[in-house]
Amino acid sequence: MTCTTIEAITYALLEGEGIAFLPTFILDDELKTGRLRIILEDYMDQTVTFSMLWPSSRYASPKLRALIDYVVANMRI
Repeated sequence: MTCTTIEAITYALLEGEGIAFLPTFILDDELKTGRLRIILEDYMDQTVTFSMLWPSSRYASPKLRALIDYVVANMRI
């Protein structure tokens, strides 16, 4: 199966329709409650490169600063 949205992949996983390779933060609630579990952990690469780019300015807007803070806190960067 090929899906273009994480929501569709998550739905398929919860319905028992296969396995997927997704960032764990996407499935945090499902993993914590045991609805999904990690398999093949020995084959997972724990390093991730993530970049956030925004227009150059002296100060980030409050909304942008909030997004950056959220991403840093929730993606374990």
